[in-house]
Amino acid sequence: MNQDLDIHLLKTAIYEAASTIKELKEGVQVFSKQHEVDLVTEADLKSEEILINAITKHYPNDGIISEESETINPDSNRTWIIDPLDGTVNYANNIPQVAITLMLLENNQPTQAYVLDIYKDVLYEGYKGQGAYKNGEELKIFKNTTMQKAIVATGFPYDRVHNSNHYMKTFEAVLQSCGGVRRFGTAALDVCWIADNKFDAYFEFFIKPWDTLGASLILEEAGGKVIDQNGGFPSLESNLIIASNNLIHQEFKGIVLSNIDESLDNRL
Repeated sequence: MNQDLDIHLLKTAIYEAASTIKELKEGVQVFSKQHEVDLVTEADLKSEEILINAITKHYPNDGIISEESETINPDSNRTWIIDPLDGTVNYANNIPQVAITLMLLENNQPTQAYVLDIYKDVLYEGYKGQGAYKNGEELKIFKNTTMQKAIVATGFPYDRVHNSNHYMKTFEAVLQSCGGVRRFGTAALDVCWIADNKFDAYFEFFIKPWDTLGASLILEEAGGKVIDQNGGFPSLESNLIIASNNLIHQEFKGIVLSNIDESLDNRL
């Protein structure tokens, strides 16, 4: 692993943000965003502040897109994507399944990524063309699975309160085809856990790019497959992510794409 990569100058900041998130857990203040099930906490905002300050210190000309703030330097061909706290609902409810994602996009393609599992202190890393790592050790998919045995992770969009019926056709098709479905609430870790030989596949509609784009790079570098609704590697404009162990990719992709409710066609 090349130790001179740009993201390594930000490693201290990501661990500082994680420590702050844990310290703020007692008495955490929770605010609502646009949807009643979409939460933001003081910890999200403080974590974001730490990471933005570190990026602007080391790379003042780079762009920054973060979940809770306005875009910085939007015309730059290098852009850092931040999810300062993935799994806010888990965090607010004392469920220790929470992550921070930090990634670099160069010409709109992810090239370097961190996903830090805050409570397990596991750092997943991915570098375009240079592999994936878990706490510094090379990460490769070795799990031998079939679709019938596969453990699939998923999540549901925030508009599920009003549009749950739009997502049930796909969910039911996957449920009938696999060994089990899990819903853990932290999308970045769901994807990284395929690379880490825990889950075998993951899909979700209308997931935000900061949630899974960095984890998608990690999974691809570990030997997995990730596509969006158009069949290519996900981008900032993707509205569906389909990620899996390479062994079941074609079958899993077919199940998801052939069982999308027609009500979603014009939204995808």
